[in-house]
Amino acid sequence: MRRSILKKVIDKVHSIRIGATVVKSRFGFRTYISKRAFVSNSTIGDYTSIGRNTTIINADLGKYCSISWNVTIGATQHPFNRISTHAFSYIKRFGFVNRDERFVLKTKVGSDVWFGANCIVMPGITIGHGAVIGAGAIVTKDVPDYAIVVGSPAKVIRFRFDEEIKDKLLESKWWDLEHNVIKDHIGLWHEKLNEEVVNRLLVVCR
Repeated sequence: MRRSILKKVIDKVHSIRIGATVVKSRFGFRTYISKRAFVSNSTIGDYTSIGRNTTIINADLGKYCSISWNVTIGATQHPFNRISTHAFSYIKRFGFVNRDERFVLKTKVGSDVWFGANCIVMPGITIGHGAVIGAGAIVTKDVPDYAIVVGSPAKVIRFRFDEEIKDKLLESKWWDLEHNVIKDHIGLWHEKLNEEVVNRLLVVCR
């Protein structure tokens, strides 16, 4: 089913702005889809926000992801090892074949991932929890948990935290906490992360 949003939809489940287009996709709790976004054949996790003019195709996104404007996740590929790169040989609308035969690669994104403006993620990529994709980056390889990647093609420049804190964050899986639990301990999310703070987080998550 294809759905073009002609009016703003706001409730406790999600917010979809005017002009967004949604095709065969599922949205989690309190997701936000901005105007002129296009989401197709994808799953969007709880509290994830999608900026304007962003395209997401054949992707599974985790919770609490922050996606800026003009981002492409699951960019469409064309074969360049055949006679032509054009889609007429595998897409039926051009009249040469009777059914669509495009090979679909699923893009998988963890939770708490931040995508900067104008970045592109190629299909079939896996991006780990807590990663940061710099503005304008072109991601052609998998991205580890909590890595910061920039450039074209994107490369890891550093990690957000040291190994001990990173491992504890992954152990916590804080993004799976109930809304009210996070709300009751929201002060933890206001503090600069260090060993003491992450240990307190683990207590909350147990």
